[in-house]
Amino acid sequence: MTFKAIELNAATRQRTGREYNLERETRQSAIEELLHVLGVSEEDSRVDPTRTLVEVGGALWTLVTTRPKAEATSASLRRAGAKHKRVR
Repeated sequence: MTFKAIELNAATRQRTGREYNLERETRQSAIEELLHVLGVSEEDSRVDPTRTLVEVGGALWTLVTTRPKAEATSASLRRAGAKHKRVR
């Protein structure tokens, strides 16, 4: 599975722009890799498993599952069965 770790502003919950792509089998192992990448120990972080938020110092990180590029479908393929009527 591929996970994307996204940094959020702790006050506004808006994206800050920092992201990491993590290739791991489970969400827990992705959290462990994120902490390793950030250079933070598990004792110095707080993990909220219900919403997949990781608080490190004053920053919040969220983990979301992403699709591999091969499975992604284009908009034209999703609408392939739709009937488009031309109005005159």
